[in-house]
Order: sequence, then structure tokens, then C-alpha cells
Amino acid sequence: ATGKKEIQRTSLFTIPQGVNGFDFSDQLNLIATAGVNHQVCLWNPYVVSKPNGILRGHMASVVQVQFIKSRGQLISFSKDKVLRIWDVQLQVCIQRLAGMFPKGPEVQSCLFFDEGKDRQGVERNRLFISFNYQLTLMEMKAEIKDRIMSHDKPVVAALYNSVYNQVVSVCQGGTMVMWMIDTGQKVKQFNNCHGSAEVTCLTQDATETKLMTGSTDGSVKIWDFNGHCYHELECSGGQPADVGQIVNLKRSTVVVGWAKYIAVFRDTSFRQHHVQPADWKGGQEHSEDILCAAFQPPSCLATGSYDGEIVIWNTNSEHSSKHLTQRMKKPTKSRNSTYVKTRENTSVSVSSQPRSRAMSRVSAQSKQSGGERRESLAEVSDIEENEYNSSISTLIFLEARKGNSAGGGANLVSCGGNGMVRFWNTAHTKLLAEFTAHAHAGSIIMATDKKNQYLVTGDVDGWLKVWDILGYAAHATENIITTPPALQTQFQPHQDMINTLELCERNERLIVISASSDCSVSIWDVHGNRIGTFGQEEHWKIEPYNYIEELEEEEVEEDEEEELEVAEDSDQESEWAPDPRAVDHPREYRFQTWESTCLGKSYKEKNEEKRQRRQPGTIPDLAYLHWERTGQAPAGPYSALETKSLNDLYVPSKPDPEKYFLPRSSSDKRTKLPALADTLKTAYDEKSLFPTYIREFELKMKQYHQQALAQVQPKQSISLGKMTRPSLQSIGTQLGTQMNKGTKALTLKQKGLPGLRLKPIGGSVASRRSSVTTES
Repeated sequence: ATGKKEIQRTSLFTIPQGVNGFDFSDQLNLIATAGVNHQVCLWNPYVVSKPNGILRGHMASVVQVQFIKSRGQLISFSKDKVLRIWDVQLQVCIQRLAGMFPKGPEVQSCLFFDEGKDRQGVERNRLFISFNYQLTLMEMKAEIKDRIMSHDKPVVAALYNSVYNQVVSVCQGGTMVMWMIDTGQKVKQFNNCHGSAEVTCLTQDATETKLMTGSTDGSVKIWDFNGHCYHELECSGGQPADVGQIVNLKRSTVVVGWAKYIAVFRDTSFRQHHVQPADWKGGQEHSEDILCAAFQPPSCLATGSYDGEIVIWNTNSEHSSKHLTQRMKKPTKSRNSTYVKTRENTSVSVSSQPRSRAMSRVSAQSKQSGGERRESLAEVSDIEENEYNSSISTLIFLEARKGNSAGGGANLVSCGGNGMVRFWNTAHTKLLAEFTAHAHAGSIIMATDKKNQYLVTGDVDGWLKVWDILGYAAHATENIITTPPALQTQFQPHQDMINTLELCERNERLIVISASSDCSVSIWDVHGNRIGTFGQEEHWKIEPYNYIEELEEEEVEEDEEEELEVAEDSDQESEWAPDPRAVDHPREYRFQTWESTCLGKSYKEKNEEKRQRRQPGTIPDLAYLHWERTGQAPAGPYSALETKSLNDLYVPSKPDPEKYFLPRSSSDKRTKLPALADTLKTAYDEKSLFPTYIREFELKMKQYHQQALAQVQPKQSISLGKMTRPSLQSIGTQLGTQMNKGTKALTLKQKGLPGLRLKPIGGSVASRRSSVTTES
């Protein structure tokens, strides 16, 4: 037995025009093919005669397909650079993406969809598409239901402006939002601050009236709070550069983060919109990229590099004065190419030079990404630890200890790789204290208040720790202090990496403002009490908080709980004895449930405490009910009403009919009204009574009747003493014969006879007489 499974069945698919690629889903048991005929076919592995479904919609040959197994969807990409996402079960296109990919001639493309999960168990859902030598990344927007989001994309920075009492936050997509810190209400929003470039940092000037944003295109823009861009600082000569931090000096602005040198812009050059950098007189002092910087008035500048070196500069002369190299990483190998062996025994080149502070933090985070990373060999872990252990992410000058530096106390704090926090004395270039603030958390960031009493640190997992550093490393010591300061509190306001921290005081309350890659900006106090997250529906109100009184109340509550626990324990430990009646007379003894059990007693007590419902008995003798009988004044709800007995009713008298009705006399006879026909007098108008064609026809009949009478000789015959005239029937016959003999048929309704004109004869209208005259 070889131990290998033999192939039991082979399915052969015949596709006439061919395919460019295919993918198989074991969950759906389907094969998707990218056809040359612009179609995506879904096949059953055991049915080769025809596909189960055909997805149509592409206008060019499909290059590649891939299943999204967790969603039951399919991605297809065609040669005309159109990406479609299909629902496999419904076989419909649910999204089409076009016009966003690199333009140009025909290219070779390949796609890969990453369905892996991060440490929090959230799916990454990233799509990689290659176009010859270019690689594009598309990230699917996460479906967040139970998390409040301040921005649509990861927030890179947030700061507090005391002039307008607002919090300004900016995300990677270039959306800048102003929030009211007292209520959490959104005030303004500006989009696309740097176009398509990613925003990396945010700061404000000394007057707190202008904002400065840096991006990955190597530019810094200066804004006002109305969204107007005053200047654009070109830090890298038009080349892409990841701006890490912007620091405002007295008469200039310093930008670092992508190179080993400092880019400086003097205030005298801010006369045009595009500003070019000036030459830093001190030149290059760092051997690695500068990641952060801090300024202490009047003329002290500190810069920290990737290898852990801290350089102190004099801003007046722009030359370095001191180098802090106690924790600087010593170069052992060339950092350009470091080859290690993986589990597959293949050589892999490990890139070890990040381009920014954020990338170094992400790289440090990657080595703690769970079980998959822990399975790597020790060589990879050692190399990563050496690479990211010394990097400095944040530098802070302790302004409250400005005078202690000469006496040997710490006045500079640095943090970075492996969660280390270090306290330095710049006057004597000495390391006083160091401790691990966040173990196994990669790189960290920090912030402090104006009094330098609290130090707040944040890691890549979203955890914050508040340290009390009021007297920590305040004096010079021979040995380095390794014990950490007192931990005030720790909490987790975010689910992802914390990018910036800032402390401010409002209403006698010290507040921590944190911006994270989980797209939220949160506000907590230094005691671990949550105030709110910008973007939530409910507004908040920052009220004074007394931490000592809160501790006293918590102690009182704990004492009460302990007393209750002791009382319960004593009740449980008490000995139980049976009822002696049950022992002496078991047959006659009856156990009363309601009187002998805890449940019955408690129920009985509650029942007694309830208000008893009483049934009404006889109606009491109340004044407002029987005041008529008793004679007492009415009382109760109707006592304000005036009541009295009704007056007696009088009997109405019968009316006298002779007063209102007169007797009818016998001689009263009503006259008969005349007939309506006798009294009705109305003008007779033939025009309004008869239509025109009837009147014209009647007129023509009369004319023909007169002509007929004139042509026919009168014949007199005496019969019974009466005169005989031609009959109307003979006249109508003659009239019809004469009309038929005419050359044209006359229309009686529309045309009249030529040469005839009607002349009315004056006289009575009722006589209806008229005469006809013929015009020659």
C-alpha cells in the first residue's frame, strides 16, 4: 500500500472556445470557468454535458475567476478591466467595478482574494490584482454592526484645539472632521485633503489657528479651520515620501519620517502657495531614517531614528550637540538583504527597512499575530526582534522638569520597539530608567499631561496604560532604574492599533484622546472612566470627577457585600433540628408549608405588606350624600356648587280659539282663476320656434302652390252649393315632377331657390301671412 488515494473517476469537459482560468469550491461543489466567449460557466464536477449555470455580463474575454467561500460569491475579471462580483446561488451580478484600474495597453493580469482573519478574528477581505509590474490592492469595507465609527477609514491622528474647544481628527482617506469635545457633536468635515494620497500625520501651529497634514506623496499642507489651504510644502522634491511627523519651531517648521536628514521650511519662505525646503545646516547625523522629533523651547530639538539613536540639536545654529546612543542598535549585517531559512527550507529575503514610523509599528505587530507567527523558526524571531527592538516611535520633553536636567533628573522620554519606555537626561547624555510598559505588544506610543504627572502608553492591540511618573527618575542615580512607575489604571478603548494619544483638561478632569485604526476616536479619563466615542448618537457632558470620593464609595460597597456574604455563610453553617412534634406524634403531625418554609414565610410577609382590598358594606352617612335629609351643608367634590330646590311648575292655560281664529262667512265664495291660455301673452317668433330648413321648405311650398294655381285654369263646378278647388295631392304631384325636371337637385336644408326673396308683411304675428316677390 502506497498510502495515496487512487483517482476513482476522471471528468473531461469539452469547451469549444476554451477558457483562461478556473476555480473550484469544495463547499458548493462547483467549478467556475473563465471563458473566452465572455461567459462564466458553473459546472458540476460529475456532469460534463452542460453547465449548471451561465453568468453573462462581461463584454470581453474573462481572464480569471475566484470563489469567495465565506460569502458564497464569485469574482470574475475580464480583459477590458471590468471586475464583477456574482451571487452564485442566485446567479446574478451584485456589483460591477470599472474605471478604477490602471489604464494602458493590453496587460497580463492575475487576481487573488485574501479571506484570512486577523488577530481579532475579523476577516481581511482584500483583493490583489496585478497589471504587469503594478500591483493594486482593494479592501472590502468591513460590516461593523456593534461598533461606533468616527470615520469610514482608519484614523491616523487626532488632536485637541483649546482655542475652539474642538477635537480634530483625520483618517487615511483624507477626511478631516472637527468635533465638540464637551458634547461629541460633529461641527465640520473636509474631504480629500491630499487627493488620492494617504494622510499620515496631523499637527497644529503654536497659535492653534492653523492645521498641518502630511501624506505619502511627500507634501505637507497648511489649513485653516474653514478648510482653506494656504500653503503646500514639498518635502521630497515631488517624489513619494511617507511624512512621519511635523514639528513647529520658533521661526521654522521641521518635517521628518522618510529619510536620514531633516527637512526644514523657514517662515520667511511662506510667501507663495508652493514652498520648497531650505538646507539644514547641521547636515546628516543619523545613520538610519528619522522617525520622530520633539522640541523644547527655546532652542532644543531631539530626533529619534530607526536604530534607536537620539540626537540633540541646537535650533539656532542647526548643529547637533549631543548623541544618546546607549540603546542604539549596532549594525552587524547589511540591512539591504537578510536571508533566512523557513520551514520549507527555501531562502527568503527579509526586508528590514521600513519607510515610516507607522510601518515599523505594523511590522512589530506582525510578529505577535497569533499561532501562525509563533510557528516560525527562532531565526526569524531573532532577526525581527533585533530589527524592531531599538526603533523610537515617540519623543517627549518633560516641560515640568525643565530645570531638573542640570541636576541629573530625567527631562526626555522615549518609547518604541518591544514596548519599552526610557527616561533620559539630555544635559549629561545619560539613560536613567527603562521599563517594559507593554509586554509582547510590539511598538507603542505615549503622551503626557502639562504637569508631567501621568504618562499614557498605547499599543497595537488597543490597550492603554496610565502611569504615575510624578517622582519617577527625578534624580540622578548610579544604576539604571528598571522597576516601572506606579500603574494608575489600564483599559482597552479600541480593538485595533492606537495611532495617536493626547491629554487635555476639561472641567477639572484629565481626559485622554485616542485615535485608532478601528476607525474610531474615543475619550476616556485617566482613571479609566469612558466618556464617549465621537460619532455616537447620544451626546455626553463632561462633569467634574472626584476620584477619592469614588474610591470611598467603592470601599463602602465592598464592606457591605462582605457583610452579606458573612451573614449568608453563618446561616448555612447553622445546625438544623427536626420538629419534636414530628418525632413524638408522626401520624398527627402535619407540615404547614406556608408557616414552616422560607418561601412560605416570605410570601406571607409580602402578602401582609400589600394593601388589602376591602369590599364595600353599607353606604356611610356622609354629608355630601344625604345633605338634603340631614340639612347639613354639602361637602365633597360638589361642595363648591350652589344647589337649591327646584321651583314649582305652573299649569299652562288653554288658548282661546276665538282670539286667534275668525269664523268663516257663508257668503265667501272664491273667484275662479282664468285659464292660463287666456292670460298668457307671449310674442310669437318663427325664427326661434322653427329651424331654418323648415321655414325655407314652407316658403318654397307656398311659392310653388301659387305658381301652380296661376297656371291651372280654374274650373267652377257647383256641387251641393260648394266651390271645388284643385286637390293638394295634385299640386304636390306637379311640384315633384317639376323638381325632377330641373338640371340640379336642390338641397332643402342648405340652399334656397335663386331669385326668391322673402318680404314680411306687417301686421299681427298670429296671422302668419307672408308675400313672395320674384326678382328677375
